[in-house]
Amino acid sequence: MRFRHSLSLAGLMALIAFVLAGVAFARQAARSDRVTPAAALRAVVDHYRLVAWTFERAARRPLAPTDYTYRRSTDPAYLQWTIDTWQRRADAARRAALTRIDRRLAVALPAPPLPHSRLSLRIAYSRRLTLKLQSIYPGKAARSLASAAGPVGGAAATLHAWEDRSAAAALAVARHAVATPTVPPALRTDFSCIHGYEGSWTANTGNGYYGGLQMDLPFQRRYGSDYLRQWGTADHWPVWAQVAAAVRAYRSGRGFFPWPNTARACGLI
Repeated sequence: MRFRHSLSLAGLMALIAFVLAGVAFARQAARSDRVTPAAALRAVVDHYRLVAWTFERAARRPLAPTDYTYRRSTDPAYLQWTIDTWQRRADAARRAALTRIDRRLAVALPAPPLPHSRLSLRIAYSRRLTLKLQSIYPGKAARSLASAAGPVGGAAATLHAWEDRSAAAALAVARHAVATPTVPPALRTDFSCIHGYEGSWTANTGNGYYGGLQMDLPFQRRYGSDYLRQWGTADHWPVWAQVAAAVRAYRSGRGFFPWPNTARACGLI
């Protein structure tokens, strides 16, 4: 009987300890719940600050300054104002970066939704933009970003992930565009006409000619060897690279004669 009583007492003490531990955990969780909203808002500020800075680098603009005051704030109204400010900066920087890319490479990029559009539309836009930028310059970083799976954490986390990816892809394209020779508008128009009589930019029909300007392998080796090494045959090259190789041939003195029939149809020879 005495052993049974001591065992019951030990069980009671263990139960009390468990209850006290549960109360302490509940208090700690309650304190964490009170902190979480401000911490989450600060994380959103950091996200849009980094997106803005990445697009500003792509646009070759000075980075918007910050004193990081928001990192010490717990005021929801102030933090929301800071989020809105950095969102506007990110949108402006994105427009500037994409305008610069378009002027340099003459590419068609998707139109953005209105700033306060549904979350699903904003996610879809950021994803389309990432994939389009990746198709312009399919470097390793851009390719890994574009193929990445959506994150765990809901629609807001998915939006932030694709915004990060689109900004990184824009920076990769912008850095590459600096080293890409500018194609005069007249030549771009001429090769667009030739392309209209040739094939799809991804054409590979097994006839020994590849891409939208139907370049054979000797042509690719001579005028696009760097692209051939990087991406394989011309049907895998981005459009700007196919046009760049054609322009190299044109400037080497060959003119439009590698495309005798289609150039003649365009009135070029």
